[in-house]
Amino acid sequence: MIKVEKVTQGVFGSTTETVQGSGFVYNESGIILTNNHVIEGGDEVLVRFWNGETVEADMVGTDKYSDIGVLSVDPSELEIPLQALELADSGSLEPGDRVVSIGTPFGLTGTATTGIVSQTERVLNTETGYPIPGVIQIDAAINPGNSGGPLLNFGGEVIGITTAIQSQTGSFSGIGFVVPSNLVKKVSESLIENGLYKHPWIGVSGNDVTYEIAQDRGLSRVRGYIIKDIFPDSPAEEAGLKEDDIILGIEDKEVMDIEDILSYIELEKSPGDTVSFDVLRDGNRITINLELGVRPST
Repeated sequence: MIKVEKVTQGVFGSTTETVQGSGFVYNESGIILTNNHVIEGGDEVLVRFWNGETVEADMVGTDKYSDIGVLSVDPSELEIPLQALELADSGSLEPGDRVVSIGTPFGLTGTATTGIVSQTERVLNTETGYPIPGVIQIDAAINPGNSGGPLLNFGGEVIGITTAIQSQTGSFSGIGFVVPSNLVKKVSESLIENGLYKHPWIGVSGNDVTYEIAQDRGLSRVRGYIIKDIFPDSPAEEAGLKEDDIILGIEDKEVMDIEDILSYIELEKSPGDTVSFDVLRDGNRITINLELGVRPST
């Protein structure tokens, strides 16, 4: 675990802001992972290692939509060898699994807290206008400064990056959110190779099916996502999806709500991939094949 500091310079060069967060070494060549919001907008990013050694880091790439940031340092400038953490398969997590969060809450370097996975496949709303799907909910104590730090399983493998808390006071109140390692790997590898990450996109908006809608449309259970709007020139329009279509399945997976759709395409698919939707239209079940596009920026 490392401490990450973002320094923002004033108009005349005086320091106006120093934001502290956390991060971890992704590989021995000097790649470090953290949150986008920890380093975004900084004029200088400093990385402090466990032995107190501090070096300036270069920005490799960031993705605000998954809140992932990638930094690099020169290993030859360090007195200690870099030790990378291994990423585990976050898809294997289940509620009740024990976890360890490591970070720098309130500037207290190297703080470890333990807890359990409260739930998986959450959708975390963000200020970008697009939610982060597949998010892990935990009850391990995290606070300001934990952002960007690794969430570990009890084998010492990274299963996610701590990104947010739900709180009415600004301090931890029992609910924390973590970007899953499977999404971290997809995004960070693209940032390292290309400097950006292209998110897959369908191009619809709508609502989860309610009890009333299920009764009206003849569904035996409350499930699915009803389309209310099709974006112009979107993959959805090109594929022939229509308003009031109810998406009941994607590939071989049942769709209970929008979380199932977003998590599947974000974690399993990429732009250019074709996915099949099981759709209820006018009382009939049909299959719609759709080629995923690139999500527009906001």
